[in-house]
Amino acid sequence: MIGSILALGAGLVLAAGLPQQPAGAGGQAARPAPKPPALSAQPGAPLQEASIDRAEVKPIVDAIAAFTKVYGTADAKGLRDFFTDDVVLVDPQGTETRGKEAVASMYAASFQEAPGLRLESRVREVRYLTPDVARVEGDSRLASAGADASEFNRFSALLVRRDGKWRTAEIHEFAAPAADISPYERLRELEWMVGDWVDESENNKVTASVRWADNQSYLVRTYTVEIQGEKASSGTQFIGWDPQSGQIKSWVFDSEGGHGEALWTHTEPNKWVLKAQGVLRDGRPSSATQIHTILNKDSVKSSSIDRIIGGQAAPDIVDLVMVRRPPQPGVAAPSGTPRPAAAGPK
Repeated sequence: MIGSILALGAGLVLAAGLPQQPAGAGGQAARPAPKPPALSAQPGAPLQEASIDRAEVKPIVDAIAAFTKVYGTADAKGLRDFFTDDVVLVDPQGTETRGKEAVASMYAASFQEAPGLRLESRVREVRYLTPDVARVEGDSRLASAGADASEFNRFSALLVRRDGKWRTAEIHEFAAPAADISPYERLRELEWMVGDWVDESENNKVTASVRWADNQSYLVRTYTVEIQGEKASSGTQFIGWDPQSGQIKSWVFDSEGGHGEALWTHTEPNKWVLKAQGVLRDGRPSSATQIHTILNKDSVKSSSIDRIIGGQAAPDIVDLVMVRRPPQPGVAAPSGTPRPAAAGPK
């Protein structure tokens, strides 16, 4: 019993997909309003720039990077200066917005309705049509708190140089084909999980290890729960992208024969909410809402609420904290593992 409670409560770094005790319902986080087209080039961002002549296109890339920086501050008035007076923006749904004042108003409404927008892109090609006109092709990724998943788009932008400054005269965005988005890009926001984790109390010990599967197609997490020095339970969880639901999804299988699954929603920059359901070994159904708050890159706090098992409510599990275990001396950290952080939240 206590082993199952610990396994469920550890959630994100232990058994997020399978509520092994009572679990409950919880409403899905509200989807934010549609977001405007996003043009960006973020130096050092995980979406790497394509192979292009950096010296030749540096003025263009610098202009787009400056746009991205202002976009990150949610400054709609500041973004207005990056457009020509007669700019035309067309989003993936085909909605057209004309004129920089209308564009600025669109951004202002978007920032208000969907706080915390995060933007990055990959510039694939820059073609100078004339010395003062350039066509830019690339990919963008737009994420926000409360969205089930990031939006991946392709963009085509027309930039013109006026009075020595490059400004955008036209942007068209198109939804990126699903086949063009790698599993790693879908899961990259969870890469911080990679590593070894532990929660040790007076009589109990919970450990978890998270690694990438081949081709970074899934995150694979194994866990054990020891009660008073004895192995009480263990399990394996796979975390991947589910194209049917359009969300990150996890599947977990425990050593007692139970199994479960959960859909993940990134509700805040440092918070994930999971809607989990499962079946215990004896056939009883279970469900729960799991909340995982990233305290810093080396610690995460998990709670499991609204827990139902076999139709019966069970107590909530709150504020269980897992911390990253530093690599043993002489043992290299697994690929993708962040370096241990200094003590204290960041």
